[in-house]
Amino acid sequence: MFPAFDHTGPYIWAAYGLAALVIGGLVAIVLLRARAARRRLERLQAEDREAGH
Repeated sequence: MFPAFDHTGPYIWAAYGLAALVIGGLVAIVLLRARAARRRLERLQAEDREAGH
């Protein structure tokens, strides 16, 4: 199932692992920013409704 990397295997798997961590972190950042933006939009819309616009 896993390819044979000979003596370079640990380095290649470490690179794959690091890449997976970076991509996972970027996805988490995007999701957190989207949630924050949604909350800010809802707050601004509520303020706009209260001001009678």
